[in-house]
Amino acid sequence: MKNDIKRATWIVFCVLTASLFFTSAPMAGQAEKSVSVPKLEHYEDKAIGFSIDYDADKLTKEMGDFGSFVFRRASAEGMPSLGITAGPYPSGIALEDTVGHVSRALPMMIPDCLIHNVINQQLIELKDGSKANYFEIIMNVGGSELISAFVTAQKNDRLIVFGAADNQDESMENLTAIVKSLRLDVKVDEAAMMARGFAKDGKFVRTNSPAFTLNYPKAFQNKVLEPYQIFRAGIPQGLPSMAISISRLQIGEDINMQLKRLAGAYADGMKLVGSDIKIVSQDPITTYKEFDAYQIQIRWRFEGKVPLTTVVHIIAKDNKAIQLAGHTLYDIEKLTDIFQTINLNP
Repeated sequence: MKNDIKRATWIVFCVLTASLFFTSAPMAGQAEKSVSVPKLEHYEDKAIGFSIDYDADKLTKEMGDFGSFVFRRASAEGMPSLGITAGPYPSGIALEDTVGHVSRALPMMIPDCLIHNVINQQLIELKDGSKANYFEIIMNVGGSELISAFVTAQKNDRLIVFGAADNQDESMENLTAIVKSLRLDVKVDEAAMMARGFAKDGKFVRTNSPAFTLNYPKAFQNKVLEPYQIFRAGIPQGLPSMAISISRLQIGEDINMQLKRLAGAYADGMKLVGSDIKIVSQDPITTYKEFDAYQIQIRWRFEGKVPLTTVVHIIAKDNKAIQLAGHTLYDIEKLTDIFQTINLNP
């Protein structure tokens, strides 16, 4: 049970991946048998502009994309698993320094993740000639020792992170082979980009379900996405800022109760990065007309120091919840004014 929880947590919160090119060697004294060649599946993402190959026979479980994750698969046992994240490229960070960006993020995303070593970092050339940063991380998650390999690359203004993880007794070479299958020579398709969600010049557009548009201040700059987020932006100085994420609702369950639980979960999650958390108000709202919605307002201290006010609107559409979350040092009206520019029937 513990391993199951560990594996599920790893797949949900980390920038990890793994698909393996397994071969079997003959036993001593036995005649050689034909080697089983894995069935390689080609995955191409035209919204961002990349492709990979993975072992479709082993990685049979689709995990679905969310937030900055754009592709994830796993074996039936949970490990190995694969997934790719993509988000705005961090300002001022050279490609070779993204190893620190990734290794610092892991323990913050997974409280029981302990990084042992980061090794074998090197700039490499992918098969299409693109530059990438390769590195390996040895770690412990939930008491289990894991190995992982990563490549990070820049495509336009995005940072693509493709990592691979498996149990300690498996092969690092296999993980290396799969992450190095990344190619960036796929032409970006604007329609595919907007299907997932795209922000530019003060307007965010998403055409996939739940489809919507939202206007935001042109002074806001895109920021690196956290898990589950599909959009995150704020002024260059930091605050105010806002983010959008999407989660599934259970069909047949009371929608308002589900929205309330999501709001409570958001408040609980703030304990990982702050203290003195006080819920000022939490109520259903009718702001979005025929769409059920819920608001929660929270006062808290970021890292125990900076006093902040956070407001979250959670809106139900197409059996999914659109979560609009904003942080400010001042009143929440400027944030809720942004939220209310959302067009849920574009």
